[in-house]
Amino acid sequence: MTKQRRKLSDWHFNILKWIVSLALFAMMMITFIDVIGRYLFNSPIFGAAEIIQFLLAGTVFLGMVLVSHEDKHVAVELVAPALRARIPRTHQLIVVMFSTVGLLIIGLELTRITLHALEVGRLTIVLEWPIAIVTGPSALFCYAAALVQALWLIRRKS
Repeated sequence: MTKQRRKLSDWHFNILKWIVSLALFAMMMITFIDVIGRYLFNSPIFGAAEIIQFLLAGTVFLGMVLVSHEDKHVAVELVAPALRARIPRTHQLIVVMFSTVGLLIIGLELTRITLHALEVGRLTIVLEWPIAIVTGPSALFCYAAALVQALWLIRRKS
């Protein structure tokens, strides 16, 4: 990858980091204001729980793209040391392939849920927002994370 192209790629991922950071900050502020409003003024933020749920979904699924980019997945090391000792090159290939396939399966299921929600006009309970505005982007972020995983694997091989 050329230096200019890597700089462009890093720029995109830095924007994603800022978006995730802002979503986390928004969740914190909404929670803080909601608790203060609820206990001091007996006036909570209407729909705060749903807003936080939407922000949480965005944070998790955007975060998966970043985690995939930096290869910082949480791993349980039960059989990995033995596999890594026997097949060091193949081990990483197997892990990345399973991660990519897992992300694609989650993305496909979220796509199915999104299409169904659009078809039946499914809304949230309190704010009556379309469910698809959270499941659709979440599916796209899953596909993006799978693509980043696959590209990371290709870069490692070359």
